[in-house]
Amino acid sequence: MKRHWPIFLKINGVILILLIPIVILFAYFSRTSFQVIDSQITAYNESQLQFLKNQIEVGAERLSLSSSVLARDSSILKLQTSILTKDYYGMIDFQTQVKEKLFLQSFSSNWSNDLSIYLPDTQRRISTNPNDRYDESVLETADSGKWHFHPGGSNETPYYQLFIWDPYFSKSSPQTVSAIYEVRFGLDNIRKMLRSYKRDSPGYSFLLTSTGKVFSVSDESDADLANLGDRLLSEGLNEGGHRSIQLEEQKAYLSYTHLPSIDAYLIDYVPLNTFHAPIIKSRNLFYISMFVLVLLGFATSYLLYLHVQKPISFIMKGLKHMEMGDYSFRINKRFHNEFDYMMLRFNDMGDEIQHLITNVYEEQNRSRLATLKQLQSQINPHFLYNCLSFIAGCAKAGYTDTIKQMTYHLGDYYRYTTRVENQMPLLKEEVDLVNHYLNIYSLRLERLDYQIDIPADMLNEPVMRLILQPVVENAIVHGIEPKPGRGSIMVSGRRESDWNVLVVEDSGVGMSDQEIDDYVQSLERPMDEHTGCGLWNVNQRLVQRFGPDAGVMITASSQLSGLSVALRWK
Repeated sequence: MKRHWPIFLKINGVILILLIPIVILFAYFSRTSFQVIDSQITAYNESQLQFLKNQIEVGAERLSLSSSVLARDSSILKLQTSILTKDYYGMIDFQTQVKEKLFLQSFSSNWSNDLSIYLPDTQRRISTNPNDRYDESVLETADSGKWHFHPGGSNETPYYQLFIWDPYFSKSSPQTVSAIYEVRFGLDNIRKMLRSYKRDSPGYSFLLTSTGKVFSVSDESDADLANLGDRLLSEGLNEGGHRSIQLEEQKAYLSYTHLPSIDAYLIDYVPLNTFHAPIIKSRNLFYISMFVLVLLGFATSYLLYLHVQKPISFIMKGLKHMEMGDYSFRINKRFHNEFDYMMLRFNDMGDEIQHLITNVYEEQNRSRLATLKQLQSQINPHFLYNCLSFIAGCAKAGYTDTIKQMTYHLGDYYRYTTRVENQMPLLKEEVDLVNHYLNIYSLRLERLDYQIDIPADMLNEPVMRLILQPVVENAIVHGIEPKPGRGSIMVSGRRESDWNVLVVEDSGVGMSDQEIDDYVQSLERPMDEHTGCGLWNVNQRLVQRFGPDAGVMITASSQLSGLSVALRWK
């Protein structure tokens, strides 16, 4: 027994040598996964926060412009004149007109707000809020043209207010003031946006004012958020950025951006454990599995030492016969252990080899078909999002006929694209799909004209699914849309001996000869981040299905000012 221990140790050493690199690589991959997740969180949060900032800034800017619109209204001047001339009937009439315009201007904003006009000469205040009263002390402490935060009162929620003097610089000369305009919006508007921003998302978001006040998505105060806000202000904040912070024994990722219009910060932070937990769980499970595997490896090596040597010798003998092409050799020895199964399978190996060769050939065909389906599935889903956005816009504007046309064409378009059972439809079906697609784009892009001219006998030719639509889409997106003015798309077909040819021409921006040559060469290379998906997809599918003479050919259009893209197949 002792003389065999060195072999046993060698087997165990091999097991460790195999497992140690795996553990090291897994640790490296786990660390890389953490870094990738952190970088993705950084990019995503900053992008979303910037989008929310733009919405708030636009909302505040639109409200501030309300005062400018009101300042140019003649009804206010007429009201002031009627007050000075003691024309009480005119005063009532013009005051009603002014109040109606205040309400109209207030309702035109997506945010709930209050608009007021102060008339210092008569100590009057006209407001959309019936509870507002003329308060001289408020005007004395307010600056013109700057949003100020007001904490509210017992029956009043916090809000921001903006005062505009008319004339603009008349605050320093009270005797020249004709009117003062006040715009006010509550923090509930921002809270609603924060709720929408964090819906179904982990972490917390809140607004931090320059005075240290914290407002989250709920109305209830949060001492932890207040402490975090004080901490951030004490440490100093730039216009925007991100940082890692430690909160209650856990690490969190924080992103922030400055809102210059209201002098506040949007803060968003996410505990990293929320995103790291699945990776940490997988990592721990892997380490436990590795430990168990090491123990099992040691036990297995000992069993191999006891029961493997002799069975292997018989198997090696059979393999030598197989190497010499003797598939009739069979192993009849039995050891009453797992190797008996291997020997039985070895005896069947000769019969299985030919069958395996056949299976490999069929698998190659299946793999090729899978590749074609995978290439087909790369169609960009953003088209649907844009169409739905267009329908939503038409619904708001009341364009019901346009909505009917759009939904009709969109329904037929996706009814066809989602049917994958027939991979070789007739060309007529593909042309109908393109016709629906062009109708959809014509509704969205009113400056688009198109013409389809394909011989009737060619429409019954079988063709690969979704082979024409990506080319038309490429012509619109990269040719027609970037070029101002009306654009034209021409789709034509012809036969060249045994080949079918479809040509898509556009009047778009076009390409130089060198750019065309470079692009044609890129269609032959594997797709990377610099290669577009559309034409590359079409070219690869045609080449794989019909051979190297098929594919996509690109030239300058002879009839229109853009490109001519030809599809060639048998």
